[in-house]
Amino acid sequence: MTGISGAVAVVTGAAGDIGRAITTALVAEGARAWALDVREPDADGAAGRRVDVTDSAAVTRTFAEIEAAEGRLDFLVNCAGGPGARRDPIDRVPDEDWRAVVALNLDGVFHCSRAAVGAMKRCGGGAIVNISSGAGRTTSRTGVQAYAAAKAGVIGLTRQLARELGPAGIRVNCVAPGLILADPTRADWEGLPDGERRAFLDGVPLGRVGEAGDIAGPALFFLSAASRYVTGQTISADGGAIMLG
Repeated sequence: MTGISGAVAVVTGAAGDIGRAITTALVAEGARAWALDVREPDADGAAGRRVDVTDSAAVTRTFAEIEAAEGRLDFLVNCAGGPGARRDPIDRVPDEDWRAVVALNLDGVFHCSRAAVGAMKRCGGGAIVNISSGAGRTTSRTGVQAYAAAKAGVIGLTRQLARELGPAGIRVNCVAPGLILADPTRADWEGLPDGERRAFLDGVPLGRVGEAGDIAGPALFFLSAASRYVTGQTISADGGAIMLG
């Protein structure tokens, strides 16, 4: 894809399947990629750095170090996230569980975007891609209220940043994956009875669950010159399960 080769890109959540797939695709297109995760990132060809996106100070410091090392920052993919392990009804959700899920899925996007835009402005523009979820467009199959709320917040933040940063030449878009066979949702899918799996697939026009690589394509489209007049948009990558105008 044009406009990616030679660019400097940061991908958060890069130790997860989707983040790793996006990082690998960026490297294959010739980008200089930095893979960030609270775990040890292992994407081939990328520079790895451990950082917790919920730690505002650590995020600010890490992005400053990347800009100092590279001299620029062109792309950011906010992929860090997850629903957490608890599946409690709303009247049993502890404050700390709610805050932890929102901090990871929404605060982390804010922290990283805030840390990145200064460098993008200094080099004349850039592109941010946020990874939300189908849960942010409808409801969460996991039943995690904080996850659905945070992912909806990511979509709202995408629109707001697109409005704010457009004059600086920074485009901001969003990908909302459906069910992807990736850590940790693979175990959830494999644990479903056959009848529930068939019922789910009946609602997916393409007839299958997604793979991590299915999200890399839309993310790279939003980063590439092919989408140079596109900003503030959310695209569902879910096999057609959700069709919004």
